[in-house]
Amino acid sequence: MIRLLKIEWHKIGANRTFKVLSIIYLVVIAVISMGVMPFLQWVKRKFGEFDIDQLDPTMLPFYEFPDIWQNLTFVAIYFKVFLALALVYAITNEYQYRTVRQNVIDGLSKHEFIWSKIIMAGFLSLASTVTLFVFGMITGLIYSYDTSISVIFEDVFFLGVFFLQLFTYLLFVMMLATLIKKPLLTMALMFFIAIVEAVIFVRSQMFDFQWAQDFLPVLTINKLNSVPFTKYAFQEIQDYVKLKELVLVLVYMVVFYLGTVRLTVKRDL
Repeated sequence: MIRLLKIEWHKIGANRTFKVLSIIYLVVIAVISMGVMPFLQWVKRKFGEFDIDQLDPTMLPFYEFPDIWQNLTFVAIYFKVFLALALVYAITNEYQYRTVRQNVIDGLSKHEFIWSKIIMAGFLSLASTVTLFVFGMITGLIYSYDTSISVIFEDVFFLGVFFLQLFTYLLFVMMLATLIKKPLLTMALMFFIAIVEAVIFVRSQMFDFQWAQDFLPVLTINKLNSVPFTKYAFQEIQDYVKLKELVLVLVYMVVFYLGTVRLTVKRDL
């Protein structure tokens, strides 16, 4: 595994697009993790200018333990597209420049090639999760009133949910990139699928056939972490993971893996 990760790391080290998109993603994560409170403070100042002092958005415990873990992961997962695009370029470049064929000629099997990409997707997901944990700990310790160990780690399992969501989505993108082999067409298909899923979701809500949502992979991945912010309007939220939703994501993860393996092994490189 370490050998495959080193091979993959050597490849992406020379990929400028991959590095730029990865840096953008890290900046976005940093802004989400540390930029909300300064924004709320700015909003509070604006309210003060209009004599609306009684409205204090900084009182929202967005960054307080244990809320911070569900809040951060819920927002951060919607920016996974930057990391996904970086992976798309890394994979499609292999086909465009025939490096995958050269790797196989040099002794790397097709299964090892696939596993090198899967390991890289896992590494990126783990690195993102650890980064979010570090930023969350720093910000939470700054803004939380209660910093006892039990409160800090009460909802930390949402970081594991975030890892699973990100890793499964990267496997999905990997399958699309392996199928299309061209970066722009793969990106177009990604956004087309997102639009189609949005349309189906809206219509399923309007005409009461929510069961169709289980067949929407991206939506299913996103639903693993429910909207947490309505609790600040005194509404009940889902602060746990439903077993059905977890099983669906795991099933999709296996499907994406098997689809990628079949596409790679069964056709010419």
